[in-house]
Amino acid sequence: MTEGFAVISGTIKENGDLKYITNTASQRYSEYKTAHHEWIDKVEPSKYREALDAVRTDPVIFEKIKERFPNTTIKSVTEADEIYWAVSPKGATGSDRSLVDCHYDSPFALFPTGGITYYRVIIACNENNAVTTTFPDENIKVKMNEKDFHGLDYNKDIHCVEGTIPEGTFRVLLKMHYLIIPNGSEPYESWVRGINVGWTILSREAMRMSANPKYWYEYIVAFMVNFCRVVYNNIYMVLAGTCAIIILYFQMTKRTIIFSRKKRRPAR
Repeated sequence: MTEGFAVISGTIKENGDLKYITNTASQRYSEYKTAHHEWIDKVEPSKYREALDAVRTDPVIFEKIKERFPNTTIKSVTEADEIYWAVSPKGATGSDRSLVDCHYDSPFALFPTGGITYYRVIIACNENNAVTTTFPDENIKVKMNEKDFHGLDYNKDIHCVEGTIPEGTFRVLLKMHYLIIPNGSEPYESWVRGINVGWTILSREAMRMSANPKYWYEYIVAFMVNFCRVVYNNIYMVLAGTCAIIILYFQMTKRTIIFSRKKRRPAR
């Protein structure tokens, strides 16, 4: 765990749940040679599901988020939580590249949120010392041991994954999600939750079908996933500024039309 981590970092208090999750994940997902995600809410009722639920409500996660964002309400977004059977960064192909090359997790940084932050916490279920997560804006590199976690703003924190998972080993992570809601921002809660959960599901399904493309349409989807990531990473501010100008233009046009109509309205 890296000292001075600018967003959040910590170590969860668990009682063997992670070891059970890791062992079960290795049985369930070892056939996958590309990245694989499973929605936690869709895991069947079992000891495995109970262990997953226990970890995502670990009190240390909520304490660390509250330290970073005081005077807020923290809510779990369980429908977006995932188990992640990780791909080795060096060997990633197809849309799996978008999971390891520098990227933002979601494209809604400039959308109105009322101050609500959609937050992702990544938890290491087993040793992850061969893989490094880099946060370029903070100039920080993180290696995670078992039980370590770090958190990031889903829409605003760019990050990159580097390294190689050694042959014969695997990397299991949990991706948990939370809404950080300042006082008075409650009217935006459903909106922020809806667009981010929708994006998580849509992007995950697109990447799932194109991680190891075989058919022409899968190659197209893989290309589009990676192309959109490059565009978003490199000319995001240009696109965002253009969108803002367009929105402002139409708002001003709308006001001009309304004003003109009022001006022409005959006196009674």
